[in-house]
Amino acid sequence: MKRRYLSWFLIPITFMTLLALGAWQLQRAEQKKVYFDQQTQRSKQSPIQVSKVVIGPEKSGWPVEMIGQFEREGQFLWDNRTYEGRAGFHVLTPFMIEGSQVRIFVDRGWIPLEGSREQFPRPDIPVGPQKISGQLYAPLKGFTFVDEAPVFGTPLRQNLDLDALVTSAPYDLQPYVLRLAPDEVGGFVRDWPGPSLTMIQRHQAYAVQWFGMAAVFVLIVISFVWRQRKDSKQGKIRK
Repeated sequence: MKRRYLSWFLIPITFMTLLALGAWQLQRAEQKKVYFDQQTQRSKQSPIQVSKVVIGPEKSGWPVEMIGQFEREGQFLWDNRTYEGRAGFHVLTPFMIEGSQVRIFVDRGWIPLEGSREQFPRPDIPVGPQKISGQLYAPLKGFTFVDEAPVFGTPLRQNLDLDALVTSAPYDLQPYVLRLAPDEVGGFVRDWPGPSLTMIQRHQAYAVQWFGMAAVFVLIVISFVWRQRKDSKQGKIRK
């Protein structure tokens, strides 16, 4: 008897859980759609002309242009970056904005790991004044086993912690990274990720799966109840 009551108690909980998971996936799909629309709209805006004025919030994904020059001091490799299954690094180089002492880090793209990890590559930088363009990027702080961020000038970093860079830099930094446009000189492999409908469709597909499982679960319960009642009636007739 207790098992029967427990079963009837678990049935609605299981059903509601499946529905909740489906609804959560739809919510995630809607969030990704908002992000997709936002990034698509931003990419179509006129480029921001970057100067010494600090770039305001909510500008990630905006196209930008600037004049200045690259600096070797402070350049570092962002470790554990892969491209088409190959291990490598992203090259991040400070760019001093013309008419100021303000810098912005420019992600110049991906380079492969060649040979031993004991000898890291030292990419050259373009010399002289440059006019560059690209897209602003606000990196998320990644997980690390190191409690303290590396000191400024460390040639290799596990994470792109922009807050740590801003705090430790000996000069003012813009609170974004510039992803160098693919057609600009002085860069490496630049296959930047962009907004994609695939991420929306994936969550929608997951939602359909959860709702489908809920429907199948209801059919199984109905079938089970129908069989129990049928067996009960047949038992009474035999008696």
